[in-house]
Amino acid sequence: MADGSGADAGRASAPRGKATYRCDDGARMAVENRGASVIVTVDDSAPIILPASPADSRIRYGAPPYALLLDRNEALLMKSGAAPNTCRR
Repeated sequence: MADGSGADAGRASAPRGKATYRCDDGARMAVENRGASVIVTVDDSAPIILPASPADSRIRYGAPPYALLLDRNEALLMKSGAAPNTCRR
């Protein structure tokens, strides 16, 4: 059980399935959550497959140069060399 300290944050689960987000920079991001990985599509770009990182996480995903953090109705998309982008459902 979570105690609010964030100690269980890496083990929390984000909902599986597809979700669409509107990002602060105006982009639309689609995330298909498969549990052990996610498929991220930003606007009309090619899909990006990100594995869970660490492997047992269900809220953190990443593979260079990308990282994605899912938290309820928000997602934080990060790319090396770019400012983080907050997105909301």
